[in-house]
Amino acid sequence: MSAIRCNRKRLIPKGDFADVIFLGDVHWGSPQCDKLKFQAMLDYCLKSKTYVFLMGDMVEMSTRDSVGSGVYEQEAPGGTQHEQMVEMLRPLAEKKLILGSLAGNHEERVYKSTGVNISKMLANQLGVTYLGDACWNEFRVGKQTYSFYSLHGRTGSRFDGTALLALERISTSFYADLVVMGHSHKCINSIVVMQKVVSGRVTEHKKHLLITGAYLRYDGGYGQTLGLPISKLGSPRVRFYASKKDIMITW
Repeated sequence: MSAIRCNRKRLIPKGDFADVIFLGDVHWGSPQCDKLKFQAMLDYCLKSKTYVFLMGDMVEMSTRDSVGSGVYEQEAPGGTQHEQMVEMLRPLAEKKLILGSLAGNHEERVYKSTGVNISKMLANQLGVTYLGDACWNEFRVGKQTYSFYSLHGRTGSRFDGTALLALERISTSFYADLVVMGHSHKCINSIVVMQKVVSGRVTEHKKHLLITGAYLRYDGGYGQTLGLPISKLGSPRVRFYASKKDIMITW
């Protein structure tokens, strides 16, 4: 799946900042999907007019070729999952609040089996920018410009520390204000401080690392079956400031 070169957006600040919710790994259609928590996040973003960036794995989309018995356990056929997700996201898209949409490995199951790119279909049906598996982004907020690299990710890390290490290794290729990744179902953020010389002076650059959470409950799911650590559910809010070059991440 191809990605565009750079996703450039101008964000309208509220006062001195613009907030973006990085929303992904919902796995809509899984019996473990926390539907109420996901719907509450959608309602919050719509009511507060908060921007949303879609990180992939929005639907469960189990197929016969998938690992495990998810194809028999999911709550609705794949086509129905897709249609429901489009309708849930449509109000945000109509308000121009969705800044872009990444492809996830669960959507990729359909692409591998049929050649149908349902991630791209979702973006097209909503009228939002399709970003492929990974993409550079540039947000303009007031006087400030922020560059960040986004990817759904494929790391199989089971623990917070190894997931963050995987992202830190990925981030070495990208000089950015933010490197953001989904897939790991972790709620983690960190900062790497880098030095550079500007006009003969040594200055510091902060690169924020972010893994964007999920909406799969632990009990009854594969996390419990495999004995994985329990992770908090939800999505991070990233605040991009307008008058100063700074980022704040909250959960």
